[in-house]
Amino acid sequence: MNVVEKNSVIAYLKKRNIVSPYLKAKKQLVQGNFKAVNLKKRQPYSENLWYFRITGKYRAIAERVGNKLYVFHISDHQ
Repeated sequence: MNVVEKNSVIAYLKKRNIVSPYLKAKKQLVQGNFKAVNLKKRQPYSENLWYFRITGKYRAIAERVGNKLYVFHISDHQ
């Protein structure tokens, strides 16, 4: 699975110093190890939004189109 991020997401990651954990999570997704990052579909299921764990505090929210995840938001999960 390919993962693509918006520029605003990259800026958010850099500002909070979580680029390295994000890249590790992205690597797990590319390798197909979805359980390692706890990839789940968000409700309502009809919107086709997914989220995955970056750290214990942060989650990435993405839209799935085909075999690509387009990350458009990072959520403070606390």
